[in-house]
Amino acid sequence: MIGPDWVALRREFPSLGKISYLNTCSLGLLSKRCRDATERYLDLWLELGASAWYSHWMNEMTSLRAEFSTLISSKIEEIALVPSISAGLTAVSSSLDFSNRYKVVTTELDFPTLAYHFSALQAKGVETVIVPSDDGVTVDIERLAEQVDEHTALLATSRVFFTTGWIQDVTALSKICKRTGTLLLVDDYQATGQVPLDIRKSGIDILLTGGLKWLLGGSGISYMYVRNELISSLQPTATGWFAQRDQFSFKIDSTEYKEDARRFESGTPSVSAVYAGKAGVSLINEIGVENIRVRTLNLTKHLAEKLYENNFSLRIPLDLDQHASITMIETREPRRVVEQLREKEIIVDSRPGGVRLSPYFYNDENDIAKVVSSLVEIREATPEFDNPKRS
Repeated sequence: MIGPDWVALRREFPSLGKISYLNTCSLGLLSKRCRDATERYLDLWLELGASAWYSHWMNEMTSLRAEFSTLISSKIEEIALVPSISAGLTAVSSSLDFSNRYKVVTTELDFPTLAYHFSALQAKGVETVIVPSDDGVTVDIERLAEQVDEHTALLATSRVFFTTGWIQDVTALSKICKRTGTLLLVDDYQATGQVPLDIRKSGIDILLTGGLKWLLGGSGISYMYVRNELISSLQPTATGWFAQRDQFSFKIDSTEYKEDARRFESGTPSVSAVYAGKAGVSLINEIGVENIRVRTLNLTKHLAEKLYENNFSLRIPLDLDQHASITMIETREPRRVVEQLREKEIIVDSRPGGVRLSPYFYNDENDIAKVVSSLVEIREATPEFDNPKRS
């Protein structure tokens, strides 16, 4: 079987003719397909105005839900479109009764939105438990299991940690949750599109992710999966007219939610983001996440090997097969290094204590060689580059 033509796919991203881009973990590159889709939206707005809602835009939303359901092997009825993960979390938490199950368990390596959101519910009796990491890279599953009990409403965590690239075993986490009837909510922003997922086999109850990064759809569009058997029991109080069964009846004497996951949608969506989002997800589906995983893992292993050869200190898992693309290089001056690389037309990012690199399928070995050699030059010219010893 012939695999994807990575050289041809690289040409789909015009930016790569000018820069070396290793920052998909922050923002996926703009593809020709995505730009064309956004222009189609603008053309329809220009030609049809509001009539485009009925002739095109509502159908485009349905098509995007179907495209995303294919990506994660779910049913379309289990998919909602939301503007952000924060909005999705609000819909979820407004659906839950925290009176008896008042605990939410998360980890210190998860993106802070999870802790921010549930900690803000303290006034409503929600207790947020943040499980620490022993090594700064992974989280011991047994430490998570110790915190999940009959009072736990949610275990809210990520499939891939945003600073270390560690891939958690969500199937094992699901089994822990099932012992106590706890729901498993997964922030999948750093995994969807680069690490394969069969949602039914995973046991995940609720999944949130978005188009900004690996799904190549830009900002303003996120995706929410809710397990079919769970949907009818959840009635969000954070709602809007797109969540109503007959949204165009404009009746206000009762609230009747849609019967599927669309009940978690709220107000009028950003249609331009819907068009861009579909372009991104469709491209990922055509390439195949399994193919992307092989390609990206090979590039990431090559990057790690070259960095280790040059004596850089990395904050990544020892087992690279349990590692996604994100590769953290420890340094005292991460923002300064990012700027120095930008001056060399290499785009990366920083997080506290490190420079963050993230190869994707559209990168190649030349990108790896360029960033490694540039980092060596910067370190030689920057005595304060080396990271302080960990406490």
